[in-house]
Amino acid sequence: MTLDTTLADALVSQVNAELAASHSYLAMAFYFESQDLPGFAAFFRTQSAEESQHAARLSDFVLRRDGDVTLSDIPAPVTTFQSPSAAIRAALTMEQAVTQSIHALYGLAIEKNDYAAQTQLMWFIDEQVEEEDSFRTLLIQTEAAETDRWNLITLDKEVATQAAAPATA
Repeated sequence: MTLDTTLADALVSQVNAELAASHSYLAMAFYFESQDLPGFAAFFRTQSAEESQHAARLSDFVLRRDGDVTLSDIPAPVTTFQSPSAAIRAALTMEQAVTQSIHALYGLAIEKNDYAAQTQLMWFIDEQVEEEDSFRTLLIQTEAAETDRWNLITLDKEVATQAAAPATA
């Protein structure tokens, strides 16, 4: 079954949003490197790669359904932040926007009676629950730790071990 044009366009828009998120996470990794927080930097490099994988997963789905994928310009990401927690807060806000977008795509897939797209998007819905939870937890920990540089460095080491752990998705 060929992919509905409206749904295909919306999915391609999401592909581009995932690539923009990847770009933003890479900029955040560079910010954390500049703050001498290599664990956070590694975590955000991993997040960047994950967003690129999400874009690939969506684009592969569109292409398998005889759709076309056209990439758009990626806006320049924010590169400076007031604090480590401000960067993580920005990441959480970005993930919440992605969640809203995925939910809207799922609603469109329901409207178009596209069960294959619904199944594909359900994976992303589950992924977003994990992402938001992860960033909320990291934000709480970072806000608590950044009042004392030693605590922040200790948290950075903890985050480094999380970044090195294999993904379970």
